[in-house]
Amino acid sequence: MLEQSSDSGVDLDFIYNTIGPGTALPGMLAAKLSLGHPVKFRSISIQTYDDGDWMNPGVIVERTKAVLGTLDADVPNDDVIRAEIDVDQRFIGEDYAVASPESTAAIRELASSEGVFVGPVYTGKGLAGMLDHARTGRIPADSNVAFLHTGDTGNLFEIPEVVGSIAD
Repeated sequence: MLEQSSDSGVDLDFIYNTIGPGTALPGMLAAKLSLGHPVKFRSISIQTYDDGDWMNPGVIVERTKAVLGTLDADVPNDDVIRAEIDVDQRFIGEDYAVASPESTAAIRELASSEGVFVGPVYTGKGLAGMLDHARTGRIPADSNVAFLHTGDTGNLFEIPEVVGSIAD
């Protein structure tokens, strides 16, 4: 993503992603840290993400260190990696695999304005968080932002709260 944006003449300020089991963020953090890039990752969580939960910032730190070690890259101390983790848990909704009103609205907005579909369980919640951050000023107006679409569209049409009844 960083190479593609740079090749296009865009320096990314933020990359938004949805975080659940913590599989994408460690690799992205390892890339950022090994390249010394200033981009900030903002993760919108689909589950609780606090110390003591099965998935938590400490797990992301350990996974990031493992990726960096595999690459024979410098491995910073835990505090440096932990300072890069920014997880917003306000968009989880009712539960892990349940579409929320915010994600449903975000899915409809993107689909109607851009013709792009995201799923209701993961990516829709991340999109809802990013839109909220943009509308509330958490993303400065002149920022360059990328959104990592991690899939989840396969079950989009199974949830009538999102698309209405299509079984009729």
